Amino acid sequence: MSHPKKNAKRFTQFLSQLLSANANRFVLLVLDNASYHRTATVLDILTQHEDHVFVVWLPKYSPELNLIEGLWGYLKRSALNNYFCGDMESLEAAADGALRELQQHPETALSLAYRTSKNLRKSA
Repeated sequence: MSHPKKNAKRFTQFLSQLLSANANRFVLLVLDNASYHRTATVLDILTQHEDHVFVVWLPKYSPELNLIEGLWGYLKRSALNNYFCGDMESLEAAADGALRELQQHPETALSLAYRTSKNLRKSA
């Protein structure tokens, strides 16, 4: 599910879809402290599912703890740098192309994770 804007309503929809699809599984969520992650509605949903959902809350602004930041940086450098997409479909196509290219080179994906964990070691 993709949306041009992140907000509590969209995150609530995503969370409901995720939990419905995984009702019989244990779910581990790693969430940053975006305001839309901490709304009363989201916290209520998480409480209702606390028997099979565990949430790890990252500290405020901690990109070194969020491994996805390495991927976002890669996408920005490889597919989105100095390029105006114009619309959501073009942006999704550019990101999709970069991710498909990344799948062909798993060593690059591993280096992204290593670079992030190396930075984490420096800050520890």
